Amino acid sequence: MPRLRDLPEEQLGAALDWLESLPNHPEVGNDIKRALKKANPAVSFPELDLEDRVSQATAKQAEEIASLRNEIKDRENKAYWEGKKKKVVEDGFVKSEELEDFHKWIVDEHIGNYERAAKMWHDEKHAAAEPTNYQDITGIQMPSNEGLFQNPTRFAKNEALKVVNEIRRGKQY
Repeated sequence: MPRLRDLPEEQLGAALDWLESLPNHPEVGNDIKRALKKANPAVSFPELDLEDRVSQATAKQAEEIASLRNEIKDRENKAYWEGKKKKVVEDGFVKSEELEDFHKWIVDEHIGNYERAAKMWHDEKHAAAEPTNYQDITGIQMPSNEGLFQNPTRFAKNEALKVVNEIRRGKQY
């Protein structure tokens, strides 16, 4: 590439005009200004400096907004899960001292529904005790009233009428 000093006067003027127009070019002007400023920090372009300050301030604000949004989401998430914990404790499915073990159990069992997990935990951990009075269990004794086996429908109607009459008599007194 020939040097500018070696160009004839006519071409030199055109080349200088072209070079002077580059920083004002709409597509690459700012890139050229930044490259010139990088090569020589003493060069000042006020509009470029202003744009840089605005973009820095905007980036800082965007960062603060993102931080606040994350903080709000964290608070909402904590409140949601605290509400879930409170509900299962109030409903009696999980005791408050069991919550840590309950959460480990949920993860180990891969259960995604908190309420359903609480019900399953309750059913598994707090099942009714086995009865210990096996000797007290007696067999069922069938009534020995006449007519039960001859006509069960009539027998049932008669028994029902007896009960209804007893209830009516009880209300009269």
